[in-house]
Amino acid sequence: MRPFSRLRRRLETPSKRRAAALAALSLVLVTLALVGFVSANESTVTIDEHPPERNTLVGLQGYHDEGRALELAPNGTVVWEYAAVENVFDVEALGPDRVQIAGADAVPDEQCPARYRDDGTRGCVHNTVRIVNQATNETGWQYGWYDVERHEHELHDVDRYTTDGEARWVLADMGNDRVFAIDRDGTIQWQWNANSTYDPPADVGPEDDWTHLNDVDRVGEGRFQVSLRNFDTVVELRVANDSIAVEPLVGPNRFTPNGSAGSLFAQHNPDRLADDHLLVADSESDRIVEFENGTPVWTAGGSARLDWPRDADRLTTGNTLVVDSYNDRIVELDGSGEAVWAVETGRLPYDADRIPQDESGEGSRSEPTADAQRFDSGTNETSSLRDTVAYGLTLLRYSIPNWVDTWGLLVGGLLCGFGAVVEGRRLGR
Repeated sequence: MRPFSRLRRRLETPSKRRAAALAALSLVLVTLALVGFVSANESTVTIDEHPPERNTLVGLQGYHDEGRALELAPNGTVVWEYAAVENVFDVEALGPDRVQIAGADAVPDEQCPARYRDDGTRGCVHNTVRIVNQATNETGWQYGWYDVERHEHELHDVDRYTTDGEARWVLADMGNDRVFAIDRDGTIQWQWNANSTYDPPADVGPEDDWTHLNDVDRVGEGRFQVSLRNFDTVVELRVANDSIAVEPLVGPNRFTPNGSAGSLFAQHNPDRLADDHLLVADSESDRIVEFENGTPVWTAGGSARLDWPRDADRLTTGNTLVVDSYNDRIVELDGSGEAVWAVETGRLPYDADRIPQDESGEGSRSEPTADAQRFDSGTNETSSLRDTVAYGLTLLRYSIPNWVDTWGLLVGGLLCGFGAVVEGRRLGR
């Protein structure tokens, strides 16, 4: 509450300061309104140099329980929408008219299982993965579980695969620091707990955000790639019979509570490319980076271009599809890192997938690697002031209620401006 108390004290000081405060507040509110502070309801293409040939699936986490899954046409038109999950993370095409959606819903205490109803935490979270028929929006299959609370206990990623012709799903269970695979009946086939390989710090409790395990992909027979965000590390699990071996791919391979200790900083959604290259959304570094044997061979972004990217997919064309989360947009970059197509989605996007030509689903495919000769280790950076302001605006997106729209901000800003003018004229008398 200290910032609000400080603001109140300043408004109670002599008129000159009050006029200055009103003028500053007016400028902030009008600026926020003009730049579209509140997430837009419509998707708008802002860069259209090379529009895609196929549609794009987008998972929107949302700022205030406004998440949803969308399918966007190349011109930005929403051709399909699914809003039955409050916070959507992973989306994946599974063939004609079938989309797999992973997400989380906040549940009030009275609807939570007994173990979470009176645990001292308000409400609980219901994590689900479901397969939805796009023609009817009906759920054909679903699996889920409850956890303590939504924040840092959500289901961020699921990958579907087959074993001996039978469907399997591997899930990234952030709240319990584990990866596990199930069959269609929900029976667990195998499970890896992070504490079987790593030792949690003594001050980390069972419900604390230790690994922030946010992604898992099957990359081969018995091989699963896992993102440990709070380790700044990507590892590979090798599952054979009753044993699971862990092989670090990139990063320090340990809990890094004070920030980056290696090549990545709080990454999301690493993807395996051809020749075992690794494409990663290096989120806190505001960049996309491709590795070969742990060495960067291609980067794009920087704070002047991207703001907390959380997904990057290499397309068959060689371009890279990026979820630019805090800029509320999806952007496609060419090999030199230049944007050739971008669409503003609003509502804090988390995941995006270009629907494949053969409609065979996302999965892990042998997409092309970057041209090493074009590697440029530099990225476009902005000033620390701009970064701080951008981060502050993002925090406000989370805190300002849904009913506050762009017009409300604009009117409020104009009223504050009018008040500043009146106060200034009174002082001039």
